Amino acid sequence: MDFEIVYPHIKKQSIAMLYVRYIFGLLFMAAAVVCVAVNIILKGKAWSVIVLWSLYMVWTLVLKAPLVERNLISQGVKLLVTTVILLILIDWLIYPGWAAFVVPIVAYGALIVLAVLFFVNVSKQRHNVMPLILLTLLLAVASALALFVFSETRWPMIVLAVTAAVLLIATAFILKTRLISELIKRFHIK
Repeated sequence: MDFEIVYPHIKKQSIAMLYVRYIFGLLFMAAAVVCVAVNIILKGKAWSVIVLWSLYMVWTLVLKAPLVERNLISQGVKLLVTTVILLILIDWLIYPGWAAFVVPIVAYGALIVLAVLFFVNVSKQRHNVMPLILLTLLLAVASALALFVFSETRWPMIVLAVTAAVLLIATAFILKTRLISELIKRFHIK
């Protein structure tokens, strides 16, 4: 049985990039400490949590390249999840009331972009389908909960639910047996 290696080859990092990452790491830690200290001294709303999450986003999405799942779809899923968490933090800690409208719009917009990236080159991207499927399932469940649990449902949540459902059906229809083999490989089932 032949196995196709889909992991990228590890490239040696240049000394300059290591120094840049080290300097940014020190700057990020200093900024985190200063923001938390200023927030504690001034009291009030916990805006430093938003700063800390934003620093984490920049570090994980820009400065630290992943060794596994290093592709555009996985990075897009990671960007969407961290952005949604940031929006929810802003809504929860600073200015409440708008996230129920904005987060679904951001989510289905990103879901459409990720779906286009996937379906443009399905044969090459089939190895990257699991992060997209898991994200789509998560968004479908979240939108279904919002539709049936909360009494006030807004149109973005309905559009998100329909977009997620259509994407799941289209992925299952196009991949068919390859989707089943990816699920078997991912979850080690027979």
